[in-house]
Amino acid sequence: MLKKIGTGARHEIEGLLDMHVNLKLWVKVKKDWRDSDFLIRNYGYNKRDLNM
Repeated sequence: MLKKIGTGARHEIEGLLDMHVNLKLWVKVKKDWRDSDFLIRNYGYNKRDLNM
């Protein structure tokens, strides 16, 4: 999924700039994010829908 997002973003940026770009992405993960009801909701999910 990250690759799909990055590829789409790169294509859009290249279209805006009319040149090739090298886009580097990384993901920073919060410790124990899966155990936090607040973070789960903040990311747009409902814990009940995820069968947790």
